[in-house]
Amino acid sequence: MRQETDMPEIESVTPEDFDRRIIPPSAFVADEAAFLDVRLPDSQGKLNYSMIGPGVSQNPDQHVNVRESHGFNLGAAGLPGGAINSQHLHYTAEVFVSLGGEYEFRVGVESDQRIAVSGRFVFSVPTWIFRGFRNVGTDDVTLYAVLGGDDTGGIMWSPKVMHQASLTGLYLTVDGVLLDTESGDVIDDSVELVSPMSETDIDSLRRYTDAELAERLIADGDLAWSDRALLDAVLPGHASRLAPVLGWGMTMDRDHEPPIRNLHGFSIEWLAVAGGESVSTHRHSDTQVLLIADPGWTLEVNVGPDKLSRSLEPGSVVSVPRNAWRSFRNESDKDAVMLVINGGESRTRIEWPAETVGAAEKAGWGIDASGYLAPKHLLGQHFRAIP
Repeated sequence: MRQETDMPEIESVTPEDFDRRIIPPSAFVADEAAFLDVRLPDSQGKLNYSMIGPGVSQNPDQHVNVRESHGFNLGAAGLPGGAINSQHLHYTAEVFVSLGGEYEFRVGVESDQRIAVSGRFVFSVPTWIFRGFRNVGTDDVTLYAVLGGDDTGGIMWSPKVMHQASLTGLYLTVDGVLLDTESGDVIDDSVELVSPMSETDIDSLRRYTDAELAERLIADGDLAWSDRALLDAVLPGHASRLAPVLGWGMTMDRDHEPPIRNLHGFSIEWLAVAGGESVSTHRHSDTQVLLIADPGWTLEVNVGPDKLSRSLEPGSVVSVPRNAWRSFRNESDKDAVMLVINGGESRTRIEWPAETVGAAEKAGWGIDASGYLAPKHLLGQHFRAIP
């Protein structure tokens, strides 16, 4: 008997649905005309990708790999060495995820705060502040971004960027449509353009100190890993570690707390599995997207004769259907890491099959009433009140 749950049964994931939800880097479709700044000298060669939802692209023809609602969007910016993504403002969460590269983030309408960071990291930039970034390395990089909500509300460009873009023939309408007068678009009295933000409105925006921004940048060395974050981690063959980044996620370690706690509409955790081991079959009712950092990962969905298995390339984005049984195996001979994004503001409650729950109990572990891992001998005891 498996854990009691209100989770509905679902039909097995079909091979066609499974395959369309796995987006390797070779399936990323670049858009060179997604944003207002594409013709600015420092932004030449910048590419935009929309893998989960349309994000904040200003090109209605932007290709989107998976359009169904997840409660968040996931896309990426491709930058050649030295290229800049210009100053802009978001209304919902924007969380950058780097799997490698060298960057300088620029905060403020005049880019007056600079943050240099490289390697693997997560950076949650507050809403309603201007931000931009540069690839300060020489190699091409892909910087992923998770955006809050199905409807992000678009973005607001800094007045300077809007002016510079107009000199190249690019304008933005209040409906979020990018107009190109050099390609024949006409701007007349019937077209309402976005007005630049006034100095008064800019001055009203909150300022964040360097220290406050640093608290929202979580690099590899900042992670608090737990090897008791998933029920099956106590069993042979399932050695895993989990490190929360933002939101409460799916960790079952009651002492785990994310370094970033304000609401984003989703949670982010790093998952590591030892070489040759796996996170065994489980499921939950939240949307889930995986970002594959290391080679060696295999994803399985369904149980029994309908089980499907696919190898996952580094850099791939994977959407796992709600309520689907899934497992993650590391086929390599060393630790492999992936980023796990779960939709929603509350904890993601995992359901495990009866055999996993029973094996954990035989090993001396169970799940307490709050859904956390605990020694089995301390669960289910009834203490008599002292008269």
